[in-house]
Amino acid sequence: MFYNTVREFPDIVTGYSVTEYRRYGSAMSFTAKVEFINGSVLFIKDYLFMDGKRKYSYHWQDRSGRLLSRWDNAPHHREILSYPHHRHLEDAEIMATNERNLPEIFLVIREILTNPAGIDETAP
Repeated sequence: MFYNTVREFPDIVTGYSVTEYRRYGSAMSFTAKVEFINGSVLFIKDYLFMDGKRKYSYHWQDRSGRLLSRWDNAPHHREILSYPHHRHLEDAEIMATNERNLPEIFLVIREILTNPAGIDETAP
């Protein structure tokens, strides 16, 4: 699924690397890094446990390492309607989110990167 998703977004993806992929029966451990046209990077961590539970984090940062957005399902922020799924924004805001997989995250990133008022590509 990862490789198919990356290939579906050639307009925004400039590079990628898989840093870990392991299967343990029905369990899975996956980490990767995706680079985008403005120099920003998405760090992916996705774990599927033998009991069927899943833990994920999609951490998107600009080229200087500043958080742009992070989607995860860590079990905190019980006040969020989409608990445990939530999104951290660069201004420390936490919000509910429906994005829970890579294609959905890439669609959000594409919208931001292709929006004329999107991320400043001249930032360090």
